Amino acid sequence: MPGRSSGCGTSPPWRTTDRPPVFGAERTAMAWQRTALGVGGVSALLLHLAAGNLPVAVPGLAGLSAALLLLVLSEQRYMRIVNKVGAGEPPPAPGLVRLIAAGAVVLAVSALALLLLTDA
Repeated sequence: MPGRSSGCGTSPPWRTTDRPPVFGAERTAMAWQRTALGVGGVSALLLHLAAGNLPVAVPGLAGLSAALLLLVLSEQRYMRIVNKVGAGEPPPAPGLVRLIAAGAVVLAVSALALLLLTDA
């Protein structure tokens, strides 16, 4: 609560308002890294299930490539946001979010199709 104090006349250190405005960008970058690790894990599982069958392995290879690309792009985006916010400019538009969401849907559908079409 904004008007509350800790009882000793000073606000707690976790409630300071002079934090750098890039903490949100850092949390977002870490979330994208976790997403890339998840995509990479599912893709590795798809490659394992493909067992050398190249047409079946294509979604897994594409997913691993997308995970690597996501790791690189998320780091670049984080640095771009930090530089823009540090210069007092607004952050860039969220176009990467739409692209990754579409890729995640394609990977999930590929994984489901592979699981349904292979004998487990």
